[in-house]
Amino acid sequence: MASSKSAWGMEIGANEIKAVRLERDGESVSVTDFAVIPHKKILSTPDVDQDELVRLSLGEFISQKSIEGERLVVSVPGQAAFARFAKLPPVEPKKVPDIVKFEAVQQIPFPIDQVEWDYQTFASDDSPEVEVGIFAITRERLQQRLGLYAELGIQPEVITLSPVAVFNALSYDLQLAGSRKPLVFLDIGTTASDLIVADEGRCWIRTFPLGGTHFTDAVMSAFKLSYTKADKLKQESATSKYAKQIMQAMRPVFSDLLQEIQRSLGYYQGLHRESKLETIVGLGSTFKIPGLRKFLGQQLQMEVLRLDEFKRIRVEGREAAEFAGHTVNLATAYGLALQGLGLVPISINLAPVKALREQIWRTKTKWFAATAAVVAIGGGLMFARGLLDRQSMRTGGVDPAVEQAISRGNSFRSQYQAIEAQSTVGYDAENIRRLMEDRAVWPMLINDAVSALASANPQPVLVGDNPAAIAQVPPEERRLISMRSLDGSYNGYAGNKRRIDVSLGVEFTHADRERFLNDTVAKWLRDNKVREGVPYVIVEDSISLNTPQLTTVTIGDDGREEKGGGGNGLPNVPSGGSASTPPLGGGSQRPPMAPKGSGGGGAGGLQGKRGGGAPIMAPGAGLEIGGGGSGGQTVGGTVGGTVGGATGGTVGGAPSVPTGPAGGERPKETELDKLAPIPNAPRLLNAGDKVHRGVITFTIELVGPAAAPVSAEENQA
Repeated sequence: MASSKSAWGMEIGANEIKAVRLERDGESVSVTDFAVIPHKKILSTPDVDQDELVRLSLGEFISQKSIEGERLVVSVPGQAAFARFAKLPPVEPKKVPDIVKFEAVQQIPFPIDQVEWDYQTFASDDSPEVEVGIFAITRERLQQRLGLYAELGIQPEVITLSPVAVFNALSYDLQLAGSRKPLVFLDIGTTASDLIVADEGRCWIRTFPLGGTHFTDAVMSAFKLSYTKADKLKQESATSKYAKQIMQAMRPVFSDLLQEIQRSLGYYQGLHRESKLETIVGLGSTFKIPGLRKFLGQQLQMEVLRLDEFKRIRVEGREAAEFAGHTVNLATAYGLALQGLGLVPISINLAPVKALREQIWRTKTKWFAATAAVVAIGGGLMFARGLLDRQSMRTGGVDPAVEQAISRGNSFRSQYQAIEAQSTVGYDAENIRRLMEDRAVWPMLINDAVSALASANPQPVLVGDNPAAIAQVPPEERRLISMRSLDGSYNGYAGNKRRIDVSLGVEFTHADRERFLNDTVAKWLRDNKVREGVPYVIVEDSISLNTPQLTTVTIGDDGREEKGGGGNGLPNVPSGGSASTPPLGGGSQRPPMAPKGSGGGGAGGLQGKRGGGAPIMAPGAGLEIGGGGSGGQTVGGTVGGTVGGATGGTVGGAPSVPTGPAGGERPKETELDKLAPIPNAPRLLNAGDKVHRGVITFTIELVGPAAAPVSAEENQA
């Protein structure tokens, strides 16, 4: 956007309208005017007409300040728009717009023809990687806001996101260009908060729905006050005689805020492991709550500062104190005005093209009369000059020198295109390299599943090889959880997020079913949702014990399940072994919680991850041959089941003997059970003992967006 000598930046917040006017002198700016217009009521107050409140506040603003003919830049809140970030594949600069459009279609959760969007690329001198920030807002929401402005004759030239404006303001004010120390800006608004990371010229933004109104709601609920009185009490908490009670009421919101910040920072550092985030700069009135900075600093182990003054702008005179008092809330308006002056690193504009054209057209109407006169005079001269030129042209046709120059130019162009075709390196290698991305996800997930089961802290004898010692531990007190299955399915309905829904089938005998699982496996998943070096985060809200699917079977006198005992307790999870083999039978099949060396195949397993044999956490679980029959034919029967089914092993069921070619003889069966008999597994459960089975589900979100494939056309470019 072209620069200007002056510009207004205006933010319509939930609590007030904030506006700043800046004038430019070279690379420095000065504040020439500002305004803070509170709404009659906070926009988040229940049962209020938000549009009417905004209309009244805007009317008051334009009655106080003359903005006609001024360049005006406005913002939309972060929660009303979209900000997505992705790394671009290595392409030629001229192809970046096409790749960005491809990313936009993938990242924006609305049809591309229903949004206004813009983008900004980020690159550093010491890295070949190029990142892109894609910003968008639905046309319906934008038109609603523009219609409100039009009612009052307000015509903004630029519309951007509030968190982008904050990044622009503090990048300029703190002179972050070229800085290698990353900073985190946390702007806590009324209904939502923006977390912005400024890292070596890059910008990363996450908006989450938690703001000052949630603190007010907590006070309102605790003290049984109206929203307005509760908000006033919150603002006065530093000097109130009820300060302790107020802080106690807001403590749960403190914890929720901390969790959202940790989730955001963990996700960013998963994308940029080289970045060390050590400092947070807080913005917004909520940061005036006593103890908030100290709480966040101690919990995050980071330095938490509050924006109390700007470094490069100030107001002199009698309004200086008022401006300083509003500093913590004026960063967005500051950044908007800077964009109007052309002094920002991110200059996106979400204003509709049609509206911009109409505005430009209106600004030029005063020149139409003068232009028409000039055109009339110039047209006459051009007509006369044409006649004179035609008369002066030679009748012999095109000058030979011109033809020669054109011929040489075409020759040079052909040579250049031939050299370019020979030197262009395709991106086949890059696409092949991307096949290796995310290869660490499944091994890490298996390791996490094992660690989660191990968090039950089983008694030492249960992981030994002494059946007699194991039998001495009462089943209802055994702290052992075995894995029956582990399955993961890609969630294609997660919008632009890359998620995998995980199902973990478990078996155990502990008496306190739900509490035992919740205090062990579920707790481990919650406590380890975000970790350094792990290529995914565990979505905490997705962790479920699926209590209705928890089933219990009872062991009969013969060591098998009693009829009607509840089956395997794992709906839709295939079991290994022959269909006629009881899941908890004796003989050559392994009973639940069997020790090392016993035979038989366990559950058929899942999708090639873990097949037959003992559950992973069973005593002595390891590589073994067994579990033929149907379990041996599942993809999951990699360990145990497949070997038994393919070779005709007799462990766990009847031998599977392949037939010969058509018309050929049937191969002779080998009676392995006679040549090498396998002893029955020892019984570790008595008649009347109970075995519980269930499915624990959770979702993991992969860190970083998937790279876009390079097309065949780009390969051949």
